[in-house]
Amino acid sequence: MNQKLLKTTDHEPAIDISGLCMAFETRLVLDRINLQIPKSQAVCLCGVNGAGKSTLLRIVAGLLSPTRGMVQLNGLEVRKNPQAAKSLIGVISHKTMLYPDLTVAENLMFFARLYGVKNRRRIEELLEDAGLLAYCHDKTAILSRGMLQRLAIARALIHSPDILLADEPFTGLDIQAGRHLVDVLQKFRDTGGTIIMTTHEINFGLKCCDRVAVLDKAQLILDAAIDQIDHERFVKDYLSYARENS
Repeated sequence: MNQKLLKTTDHEPAIDISGLCMAFETRLVLDRINLQIPKSQAVCLCGVNGAGKSTLLRIVAGLLSPTRGMVQLNGLEVRKNPQAAKSLIGVISHKTMLYPDLTVAENLMFFARLYGVKNRRRIEELLEDAGLLAYCHDKTAILSRGMLQRLAIARALIHSPDILLADEPFTGLDIQAGRHLVDVLQKFRDTGGTIIMTTHEINFGLKCCDRVAVLDKAQLILDAAIDQIDHERFVKDYLSYARENS
């Protein structure tokens, strides 16, 4: 690659993906992926459908075991310490993972118990930040898509994770809801959190991330700082841009 992979600081990276390979039967989905993300940094992972983005996030989350290679979160190897590693992670996706028959507050109380969070004030703070405090007794089933995503973000943050994995979090959101999510991600990063995000909404991705990485044909072909790329060309056709600069 002409544009070399970015080096992390001397400190241990929050996310350390090393020599990662994943094959489903005879199909190679990820091929020797190396990606290190230091604390307080956000990476936007791009690639066409089927490029392996969601598979990579599922491996980082401990939901899939790779064929080869290793993932460490804050120095913990995910495969050897699955429960401890999972406690470090919050997950946001286009699927909210909420219970429609529970109220807004009941959903957060359920996940608080799941993670052993006993501070009820934490629930109030998250609902206030999400602009959902007035809806705390409403059934989740009646919320709009934007409000559901706000609640899903609160769910992901309930246990104060160090790392956020965001898989297509902007899907179905209007401009206002998208901007709110950008603000949340920026605040999380600015207060010491680490993010790896997949999205086809490249404009939003560039606003809340420090780096962009592109997966193509099972390999990572570009890893560059936001200020090192031509934003206009990248937004127009990130895959062609990445291939030209690989």
